[in-house]
Amino acid sequence: MRAMVSPGRESEPLDVQMLVDSIPSLIHTARPDGYLDYFNKRWLEYLGVTLDKVSGWNWTAFIHPEDVDGIMEMWRACLATGEIFEYETRVRRANGDYRWMFHRKVPVFDASGSIVKWYGSSLDIEERKTAEEALRTSEAYLAEAQRLSQTGSWANAANGEPRYWSEQCYHILGFDPAKPLPSIETIFQRIHPDDRAAMREKLDRSIRDKTDFEVDMRIVHPVTGIRNIRSTGHPVVDTRGDLREMVGTVIDITEHKRAEAAIRRSEAYLAEAQRLSHTGSFGWKVSNGEIFWSDETYRIFEYDRAKNPTLDLVVQRIHPEDRALQQQVIERASGTGTDFEHEYRLLLPGGSIKHVRALAQAFQDASGNLEFVGAVTDVSEQRRAEALIQEQKAELRQMLDFTPQLIGVYGPNGERLYANRTALDYLGMSLDEWRHTSLAASAHPDDSERLKTYAARAFSSGAAGELEMRIR
Repeated sequence: MRAMVSPGRESEPLDVQMLVDSIPSLIHTARPDGYLDYFNKRWLEYLGVTLDKVSGWNWTAFIHPEDVDGIMEMWRACLATGEIFEYETRVRRANGDYRWMFHRKVPVFDASGSIVKWYGSSLDIEERKTAEEALRTSEAYLAEAQRLSQTGSWANAANGEPRYWSEQCYHILGFDPAKPLPSIETIFQRIHPDDRAAMREKLDRSIRDKTDFEVDMRIVHPVTGIRNIRSTGHPVVDTRGDLREMVGTVIDITEHKRAEAAIRRSEAYLAEAQRLSHTGSFGWKVSNGEIFWSDETYRIFEYDRAKNPTLDLVVQRIHPEDRALQQQVIERASGTGTDFEHEYRLLLPGGSIKHVRALAQAFQDASGNLEFVGAVTDVSEQRRAEALIQEQKAELRQMLDFTPQLIGVYGPNGERLYANRTALDYLGMSLDEWRHTSLAASAHPDDSERLKTYAARAFSSGAAGELEMRIR
């Protein structure tokens, strides 16, 4: 609606002038060509100048340099079209500070439609601008935090229909933020078929009982495929206790789920490897005596998994003949903070004996407390195999000793390693004496050189051969 000049109002009464000067609003007027011809007293005090310093086009000197071109372009456009002028700029006040202001100028037309006057007002909006900037900054930080944490926020009406989604919520659920919010049924179509019922039950119960909910589900993302999502919801009620809306979050936990699965696989592989190798792991916090055992360590010591491992439990299983030495190893390790490796026997409740080897590495935690991490291996099979080999060697040696032939075993360089009992008795020597006697010493003098030649050729070539000679 255009403002019109009323007849008989060409001059304003003095009391109106005084009224305009006394009000707290910042009032100004302009001629049809844009020349500002009046600023009220409040405006002049705000700027700290007299009228002649700001009238005409001098007011541009008080506009922030970055805003001058914009306000001038808008002002000229409104002068040409007669449209109401509205613009925001920063204005320098009397103390030199720039503050944001909203300027509005309304044209007054005569009966022929020509502009005869512009009446304007300005409003200090610095606090509003500051609040807007703080809000924009907060929203930017929130959006970035949601992007980094893969978290979106949402709000649903009391009937469950969406009424707000953050940008990250669109991204997580695979919808276009440029399009209207999808309906609740459209959203459920995106949920994995096997998870829809649980999600619907959680949401319906939360709306009905006005309670929080948390549910993990899978969605079929149109771009990235199946994603694991955790959704939480919270009811907002009014003063009467009626549900006003539901607010909540959606979090993409796909990577977290994958990491959990990888850890479970790794733990399963480690447990199986420990079982197959009969090697268990342990940890020992010396400061408080806390001990950790893997499942295989429990199996080696034959303790129930429900028992908390302690040094006393370890000592109870150690063979009585080995306890003193094992106690020395423990005391030295805990006292000096050095790595240790030790082998000892376990005497188990059924009377069976196990041979185990324990080794551990010392380190300090973040607080400087001494800890050990190590492994314990059941080496009973190796020890039994070693004992069997020794028995077999003893039997073989006994068989060789009673063989009627004279048998000698030599090393690759001709060193004497073994001679059977028949040979030693024949020569009248002990094994140690035979080992320190030269090869040709026992041969007949006429055969000595021939034996040396034969032995040198045999040791250098490694070829088998035969030689007849006389032995003294």
